[in-house]
Amino acid sequence: MTRSAVLCLAVSAAIFGCALSLECYSCAAESPDNCRSQLRCHGNDDSCLKLTSNGTIYAGCMRYSDCNFLTLSSKFVLPEFRFSCCQSDLCNGKKKNCYNPVPPAQRSTELIRDLCTH
Repeated sequence: MTRSAVLCLAVSAAIFGCALSLECYSCAAESPDNCRSQLRCHGNDDSCLKLTSNGTIYAGCMRYSDCNFLTLSSKFVLPEFRFSCCQSDLCNGKKKNCYNPVPPAQRSTELIRDLCTH
């Protein structure tokens, strides 16, 4: 293999390796407004978890295959909770507020949908 091919493979691996690393919000037993720490996921963690219980939030990285009630109920011993897992950077944060000051006649359905999704 030529040096340029090896260099190209090394650069490609570095670029794609970084691109595959997911970033999630991370916190434990915080109020939703205080969950601002960000964490780069490692290993098999390929999704972001957002779990809420009695006004507190637990967030972080986890395997998507473990994002189910049975696994989470054994990991988080809580009386009741709601959870979601997602697979894009910082998708487990606070929902964006959807406010559009444009008069209804001028609104575009696609624009509103883009503003309200992560």
